[in-house]
Amino acid sequence: MSWKSIRFSLYAIILFCACVVGIVFLFKFSVLLGIAGVVLLILPAMLQRKAMDEASGKIDKLIAKFIVPGLAVVAVFLAVMAVAYWIQ
Repeated sequence: MSWKSIRFSLYAIILFCACVVGIVFLFKFSVLLGIAGVVLLILPAMLQRKAMDEASGKIDKLIAKFIVPGLAVVAVFLAVMAVAYWIQ
C-alpha cells in the first residue's frame, strides 16, 4: 500500500471540491469566467492520474479508481444543491 497514492487521492478530492465551489461562484458572477473555471478541473484529474500511477496495493488502487471519482460525483451534487438552495 502506497501512502503517496492515498495522499494524492485525498488532495485530488479536496481540490476537486474547491474547484466545483469556485466554478459555481464564477458562473454566478459571469458565464465566461465560469467557462474558464472549468479548465481548472484539469488539476484534480492530473492528481488522480498520479495517484493511480503511484498505487501499488489493492486498497490504494481501489481508492484511486473508484472511491475518489465517487466522492467527486457526490461533491458536485452537494455543491449544486447547496448553491441552488442558497440562490432561492
